[in-house]
Amino acid sequence: MTAALLLGASEPLLHRIFTPLAPAEQLKHTPNLILAVLLCSLATAYLALWRAAPDFRIFRNMGIFIALVAVDNFSPYVGFHASTWTTRAITVVVLVEIAAEAMRIRNRRWTRLFWPIYLFAAVAGWFPAMAFVQEWPIVFSEVALLILIIQGFRQGKSTNKLIAWVFLGYFLVRMPLSSSFQRLAGFGGAIHLGGWAWPYPVFVVILLGSVILAVFVRDLFRARHEKMRMAADLAAGRAVQQVLIPEVAPATPGFNIESVYKPYGEVGGDFFQILPRPDGSVLIAIGDVSGKGMPAAMMVSLLVGVLNALAEATSSPAQLLDGLNRRILGRNHGGFTTCLILHANPNGTCTAANAGHIPPYRNGQELPCENNLPLGLAAETHYCEFTFQASQDDKLTLLTDGVVEARNPQGDLYGFDRAEQIIHLSAAAIAEAAQRWGQEDDITVLTLAFAPAEVVSA
Repeated sequence: MTAALLLGASEPLLHRIFTPLAPAEQLKHTPNLILAVLLCSLATAYLALWRAAPDFRIFRNMGIFIALVAVDNFSPYVGFHASTWTTRAITVVVLVEIAAEAMRIRNRRWTRLFWPIYLFAAVAGWFPAMAFVQEWPIVFSEVALLILIIQGFRQGKSTNKLIAWVFLGYFLVRMPLSSSFQRLAGFGGAIHLGGWAWPYPVFVVILLGSVILAVFVRDLFRARHEKMRMAADLAAGRAVQQVLIPEVAPATPGFNIESVYKPYGEVGGDFFQILPRPDGSVLIAIGDVSGKGMPAAMMVSLLVGVLNALAEATSSPAQLLDGLNRRILGRNHGGFTTCLILHANPNGTCTAANAGHIPPYRNGQELPCENNLPLGLAAETHYCEFTFQASQDDKLTLLTDGVVEARNPQGDLYGFDRAEQIIHLSAAAIAEAAQRWGQEDDITVLTLAFAPAEVVSA
């Protein structure tokens, strides 16, 4: 008996949620079935594109939205009545978020203030006394959608304005879904054709959904084409750098040279060259080109090519920097290049010139030197040399600012103080310490030590 009473009490509620329809009644809702099938096909297309391009979340969100609209249209065909406000309460959330994302509205978190209203309407609408809240999701989402459309039109990009026009269409066709609007306007949201009532807002949803699909498929092809172009540029840049930046230091009798190069991205702006001289000395150049990507790689190729050509005629660091500065003036697209050139002899006599680069270190101590302007800034710049005598036990260290500008997750720079504590280590250890701290730029480290006399004679 208890079970019978419970079943009897729940029967009115079940009838409100689900009432199987007779075949003749289902026939009247055939347009809903046809439109639901079309909507499902469109939703499938969106979700298939999302699987192919997961980074385009708009495909996923639009697929979910169209699928929810399909459920809303299919429900009358099977006698499921609760979708009138429950499904729409969910659908409007997705629609507003899609509109904000599609039009690339930056400040859109305010739309979430309406979520409690949608949730309240979805729950309270089940109670007869609260039936008036069933239309709240439509009313409040229309307000949010209109604000987003206005923001979309105010943006300058033509694509955003096109999407804004599409959602303006959504805004207009969703208004007849409100019974209050139907009473005021004196017509419903359906067109009677062939003895059936066709809900024309759904036709517009399918049409505009197809337009959005076409727009974002075009954007997808453009994005993929741009990625392919960038990948080709990066591959070319990597090929250039593999040729220009030595992976293994050349043979330099009388010296022990260690070099480590850690680019931050696919293509870095750091460069270095180790050029043995016929008299047994060695030229070492290290530098950093402002900028990244292919432009930086091309500037590196120009600098290295010019440096090697100039080094055929002179070993003077100052003259080399003068020549480099003249060659790149007007070709650096508003950027600049820091560079340090060191000429070392096996007897320990060293000459260096600095163009805005980090000074060299000897045994962990910074060598005092005149720091001139970086390359490519002024034609009248002349670079000064400084000379020092190194002993057989000395080790010289040259590095780029990627070491001192490493930054940890807390935002702290590695800085010169920490760098000076490890500058006596090997080039590999210095680079590894900066990487562990948090690499944010290319890292290049070179160390030079003088080989013992017996090694030189061998």
